[in-house]
Amino acid sequence: MSFHKRQYFIIIFLTVLIITCHPVTLFAEKIKTTIGFKSIYSSGISDTNIAYKPFGRIAYDINFFKIEATGMYTINQQITDGMGNFTEINTWQGQIKTLLTIGEFMDLGGGYSLTKGENSYTSKMYMANGSIYIGDATIDLDYSRENKGYNYNGAIDITDQTFIGSLSYDINDFIGYELEYHYLSNNFSNLDYTYDKNIVRIGMSVYGDKTVYMAGINAGTDSGDYTIFGADFGLSKKFFDAIKILLAYNIDYYNPPSVTSTSGGGHGGSNGGGYKGMNPYLRSSLAGKSFFSHSLSASLSYSF
Repeated sequence: MSFHKRQYFIIIFLTVLIITCHPVTLFAEKIKTTIGFKSIYSSGISDTNIAYKPFGRIAYDINFFKIEATGMYTINQQITDGMGNFTEINTWQGQIKTLLTIGEFMDLGGGYSLTKGENSYTSKMYMANGSIYIGDATIDLDYSRENKGYNYNGAIDITDQTFIGSLSYDINDFIGYELEYHYLSNNFSNLDYTYDKNIVRIGMSVYGDKTVYMAGINAGTDSGDYTIFGADFGLSKKFFDAIKILLAYNIDYYNPPSVTSTSGGGHGGSNGGGYKGMNPYLRSSLAGKSFFSHSLSASLSYSF
């Protein structure tokens, strides 16, 4: 890691640390600081990858308004050229989020993050979210747009967009259900199409004493005409109101189309075996084949 890259990460870390330890904050009951570590394992679509993410966060809450600043360093973040090739880099991110509470029936929020890294990696993400509370039901809407670029087998520019709409309902203090719609799109500058994916998920949460159990099933399609079926499982556990453990596992099965078109210079290039509309994060060897995708994440955090 170059001197300037180390310097950028150190500045983020020290800023969070200084704010946290400043004497004024010791008397502010509405300030909460969190430090933690997260690891993510993924395989199936792309090359197998394990990423590590140490992070620090400070949040200030004044009843109707909350602001949160986060610094995160990612080791082994995977990037691709969209043509079936992958490599790993290290990145560092600074992020700020705000949330405005309007009475007891609505929340409105937004955020911005800037990420820098190796291979001239730069990412700017804009986020907006809102929640409406109707009795025991909640409607959530989340949107994000990320513009990122880096050098890997040439200059790569990507625009990612994500939209999630969900309806959740707690039937009592112990059980809740969720119905969700997920939309994801990726546009690579070196591909002449936009990849997108539409997923519907049905989930359930079971609430215990400082413990939440989560599970769900999903189904959908993508622009590569794959049919997708999946399931997810999660566990959130708190200890002493300060330590939190979060585990999450996802598995998806991708069923390929019976007929694909190789016209249009799609993923994989002229000799890569890919086709137009295919997932740019997919290994070229899997083009037109069925496969399973797995991801496992684990995080440990301490708040004070």
